[in-house]
This record gives sequence, structure tokens and C-alpha cells, in this order.
Amino acid sequence: MSAKSKRRGRAVMAAMLAAVIVVLGIAGWLALQLLGKLQVSPGGVPSGALEDEPEDPASFEIVHDVTDAANLKSFLKGWWDSGGDVLYSNDVINVLLVGVDNNDGVPGAGRSDAMMLASVSKKTKTITLLSLLRDSYCYFEAGGQGYYNRLNTAWFYGGPAGLMEAVTRLYKIRVDKYITVDFQSFPKLIDALGGVAVEVTAAEARYLNRNAKSIKRTLEPGPQRLNGTEALAYSRIRKLDSDENRTARQQKVIASILQSAREASMVQIYNALDRTLPHVRTNYARAELLALIPSAMGWLHFDVVNMVSPVLDYRGGDSSAIGGTINGMSIYIVDYPKAARQAQLALYGQSNIDLEAGRDAYIEGLFAAAQQKPPTTAAPRPTQPEPEQPTEAEPEEEPTTGRPNWPILPAWPWGGGEAEEAD
Repeated sequence: MSAKSKRRGRAVMAAMLAAVIVVLGIAGWLALQLLGKLQVSPGGVPSGALEDEPEDPASFEIVHDVTDAANLKSFLKGWWDSGGDVLYSNDVINVLLVGVDNNDGVPGAGRSDAMMLASVSKKTKTITLLSLLRDSYCYFEAGGQGYYNRLNTAWFYGGPAGLMEAVTRLYKIRVDKYITVDFQSFPKLIDALGGVAVEVTAAEARYLNRNAKSIKRTLEPGPQRLNGTEALAYSRIRKLDSDENRTARQQKVIASILQSAREASMVQIYNALDRTLPHVRTNYARAELLALIPSAMGWLHFDVVNMVSPVLDYRGGDSSAIGGTINGMSIYIVDYPKAARQAQLALYGQSNIDLEAGRDAYIEGLFAAAQQKPPTTAAPRPTQPEPEQPTEAEPEEEPTTGRPNWPILPAWPWGGGEAEEAD
């Protein structure tokens, strides 16, 4: 397995861990002792979700579709700039979970290869885990600069605040807080809870026995009690079948972790949090977390719904994206108005996005044109870029440490260090 694949697998596990921490990490009086170990960072956008708020509005201003753009970039920029209201509800808490492939989940460092929006609906008693595909091609802004790049680069260029704003503007839903965690905590959490129960297929058992050197026993098909290392290897299976099957395996592990937490003793829960919270960073204030305890104690019993956005293989219907290549980058070209409407309906049961009738042919044409190969003789590049056009971020692989080498960025919202100039 390549180093890139390993890093991505680790980050996915980190996001899975963050999803579990949302449910486990604030429940019970043990939080009074454990929250001192949580790394609280500034950054993000003011939420007010936990404060006294006015009642939900009777209606939201309509967000209009984008069907007049001449090309993909104009389409993406037009959606970013589209008017209308961002959807929210006092009955819904949206927390952005970010899996970072570094040692301590430092905001802005490492890779945000895995992103998930955990939406807790107090009204429907449901937790919706909306996985956001890292390679979704989009327009976003950070530090006064515009970028066309993958969604996960919004974390690198703008930190938590930048990624929260990108998800808010792209999906037209309010993001209240963020939680970031590194992959190292995943096995520790499972071991502290006594392992997870998973049904392993014959093909999965053969794959793990042949390829997972970290597993010290021979796995058999059927029901298995996996320890943390084994569950990590199981969740990271990549080449056996498809991404859909891999996602299903990860969802099985999450469901089993939640079930183990429901059955765990207070001592086991304490040990699990004691081992994992030092690896967690968030812009929740400790006082806010303590205020959530009475409600969060019941979250373990909420139904969990798993979703992925965008839906791949654009063919009309429910799908909202197609795989492609732009400037040498493997990306997903996304119909954001459609993907955002799907997300709104899933989280709130309503949407204020107005999709125009008969738009599918326009979108398919836009997608096809974006993937056309350039002519063999390229036109000469202008010596000076057009000032009205946002700069496109070039690198396919963002650095794993440090900050981006772009013209004068402001001080980063979570503090630490000064802005840097390009060479």
C-alpha cells in the first residue's frame, strides 16, 4: 500500500473516531474530570447554537440555482456567491468532524483527508453522519484569496474557520462547531471499550490474513470480536472490492463502537475518554460542553443515519457528481446546488434551494466540457493574471506541515505564528 493510501486511511479512521467522540465525549459526570484533557482551540465561526436564540424563522430566503455559467469555474464561483439564507434550526446541532493525519490534530497542520458533518437532531432523535468527499472540486476563499481546488485544501489554507465557511457556503447549512482528532486514538478507544463485534466475510478474512501484518492471529469468517488494531485494519481494507464496500465496513465499525459504548461500564467509558481526549481539539468551550451533558447523555440512544455527499456517477436521479481530472488532479466534479439540497432535506426535512426544471442537460454539458482535453498547442499564457479572476491553487498534494506559501495571509484564526509572504 502506498504512503498516500496509508495516510488517507488513517485520516478516515480519525473522522470515524471523531464521530464516536461526539456521542461519547460529553456524556456523564465523568466529563467534569476529563474535559481538562481536551485541547480547546479558538477558530471557527461564532455559532450561538448553545445560547439563547430567537425562534426559528417561519421561512428562509430562497437560494437560486446556477444555470447561466459559461464554464465550470463560473458555475462554482456563482454558487459560492449565490444569495439566500443559510439553513439552520435550534433543534439541530451541526459539528464538523475532521480527521487529521498528524500526531496531535493541530489545526492547519497535516492533512484533512477525512471530513464528516455530524448533525444531531433533537426533534427527530437522529444523528446523521454526512461524509464529505475530500476530492470534491470547489471554489472557496481563505485569507482574502480565492481558490479552485479540492475541498480538503480549505483546511490547509484557511484552518478550521476556512473549512467551516466552505462547507457552509457550499451546502447552505450552518456549521456550529468543529472537532479534530488524529488516527492514533482509534485503536485505543476500541480496546478501552472491550473491542467491537463485526461480521467478517470469507473474502475479508482471507484479505486480512494475507495482507494485515498488524493482526497477530488467523481470522475466521463469521462473527468476530475485533480489538483496536484489528478493527483499524478491517476498516482500512481498500483493494478487495469497492469504495462503497469500504464505506459500509467503516459504518459497521462505528455502529459496533456505539453499541459497545451502550453496554460499557462507567469505568470502561472513563478509560476510553481518558485515552482519546488528549488527541482531540475543538472550538467548543468547556463550559459549552458541560452545558450539553444533560442532553448528550441521551444521544447514545439516537438512531444513526450514514450518508455520503456528493453522490457519485452523475446520471441524473439522485447522483450529484462524477469523477474527473482537472489540471492533472483526480477530483469529483460536483453539482453543488443539487448536493446541497439533498443535504438540507436530510438534516432539516426542508430546503430553500430552488432547482430549475430541465437543468440536467445543462449540468451534464458543463461537466463534459470541464473534462475536455486542451489543444496540443496551448495558447501563450498572459504575463499578468487578470485581477478579477481568483487564483487557482496548483499543488495536487498539499504539504503535511507548515503553512501555505501564498502572498501575505493574515494571522491564522487559531493563533500562533505570523503571516508569511511568498518567496
